[in-house]
Amino acid sequence: MTIDIAAFLKFFLLLIRASFIVFFAPVIGSRLVPSVAKIALSAFLAFMAYHLITINNLNLYIGTFALVILIFKEMIIGMSIGFVSRLVFDGIQFGGQYIGYMMGFAVVNVLDPQSEAHMPIISQFENIIAILIFLAIGGHLWFFSAFCDSFSILPVGYKLQSLGWISYIAHLFGSIFVIAIKVNAPIFLVLFLIQLVMAVIARVVPQMNIFMVGFPVQIALGFFLLFISLKAMGFLFTDTFYNMKIHIYTLMRLISGR
Repeated sequence: MTIDIAAFLKFFLLLIRASFIVFFAPVIGSRLVPSVAKIALSAFLAFMAYHLITINNLNLYIGTFALVILIFKEMIIGMSIGFVSRLVFDGIQFGGQYIGYMMGFAVVNVLDPQSEAHMPIISQFENIIAILIFLAIGGHLWFFSAFCDSFSILPVGYKLQSLGWISYIAHLFGSIFVIAIKVNAPIFLVLFLIQLVMAVIARVVPQMNIFMVGFPVQIALGFFLLFISLKAMGFLFTDTFYNMKIHIYTLMRLISGR
């Protein structure tokens, strides 16, 4: 039995890129999704790409060190595509986490199945809404199209031309705070003013138990503001997800140096 080294190496490199996109992408890369299913999806994407993509610039007689560098490049490409998209959900969760603290839900935590970390219930609520909107607009399919389009922008064996993509990812880290503030700005402002008023009342009327009065007001007002902002939150989530798609393709072009 003979093994076609060229076919095996081609499929292996395609599998590396596909698997890192799938495992790092939000929703489809969640820990709720069984690892067997993610591996099967990665293998399916690699199998489909194997018959559709022609690799012309790949030297099959490369040494071990050059092969490790080639695998590392595929890991970087796949990881970057999935990681950039995950930052959006991190920003949404961060905003919901701060809202939960301001409402007095610092102790009311639930286990987030995606990250296996304890998060405030408001953060988990906004994260679930974001996932539903993301699936409704077909955001999970963007990773598959980005995987296929990545071979026209970054073919297998392509030499990385620039390191500008590293600073771009660092810039996207800052967008976590921008997304958190943008989504929850009205609730931030109102709850901050409520806390400021409560602080003034506590200084003017020290006999009043401000904690007994303030906590119910903050919780009730927080839920009310969250309810009336759901529609606007849906539009903001949709716009943010479309910007995420732009960031993915921009990152791939920066990696290619174009």
